[in-house]
Amino acid sequence: MYNLCCISNELKEQDYHFQTMTWKRFNQLVDSEGQEFALIELGERWLNNIKVTFMSIQHCYQNGWGYRVSSSLFPCLTHPEFPFSVQDIPQYREIEEELNAIKKYNKDWQVRLSSHPDQFNVLASENQSAVDKSIRELNHHGWVMDMMGCERSYYNPINIHVNNTKGELDDIACRFMYNLARCDESVTSRLVVENEDKGCWNVVNLYSHFDIPITYDNLHDKCNPSIASPSASNMAVCATTWGGVRPLFHYSESMPDQKNPRKHADMPRSYPATDRYDWDVELKSKDAAIRSCSELSLSVKLELIAVREQDCSWKTLEI
Repeated sequence: MYNLCCISNELKEQDYHFQTMTWKRFNQLVDSEGQEFALIELGERWLNNIKVTFMSIQHCYQNGWGYRVSSSLFPCLTHPEFPFSVQDIPQYREIEEELNAIKKYNKDWQVRLSSHPDQFNVLASENQSAVDKSIRELNHHGWVMDMMGCERSYYNPINIHVNNTKGELDDIACRFMYNLARCDESVTSRLVVENEDKGCWNVVNLYSHFDIPITYDNLHDKCNPSIASPSASNMAVCATTWGGVRPLFHYSESMPDQKNPRKHADMPRSYPATDRYDWDVELKSKDAAIRSCSELSLSVKLELIAVREQDCSWKTLEI
């Protein structure tokens, strides 16, 4: 199965967009219009984002895809100086109703949801303030996944990078796992790590230092190669870390000009096989890129069927 990442271009064309608000803008509204007005404006953005998320999930189900939930549904909520909870927002009841509708929809139709919090989440940092901020952010993502009816398992993963290359790998991994244990169970039951496109945290080092699932990213592996096993591909090695859960990996390709190999292309020139793994398709054209992957996959399957049928006909003639 292929998964859509956060934003559907097809929904954007219908004028459905996620909305944001910076911490600076929120405080400007408080100063100029008052706290109540600022909370109403912020709540409208939260409610819009949950509605667009629900539409995105339905869009994915109708196309046979999974969905990566946006990491920015509730702007300002996890800011350390934000003194309010979701329940304090004037639109709370409407937001709760939308989340309950998503939960019921997922229970009925079982769309695979995942989450990929932003790069600033650094559980292995030596900076305690950065770690505390990361834990707060990850707990928020765990709460969002719970509210959308996701099971607490790696089937609905929260995916992050280690994002630390300073010091001994054993020490970095120990700090990461120690701080992960400080997170809520909604996080610890779902958190997975991804091989990175540069630095020390390629597949081989993740595999040798972590006992949680590894999200294989094909483009990162190309940019930052390693050999985790002499007898199996890195993709197959990562798959073994998921236990009995179907792995969810990341697929992308470089821009055709190759000037920046880490920059994602718009459309695919190949495709990942979905017989054993699910894939977040991280190509920029979003829906169109997924459809192209499906078409390329179908084309190859039809060619194989034609070759087999031709082979069988020759064998019949020989007999």
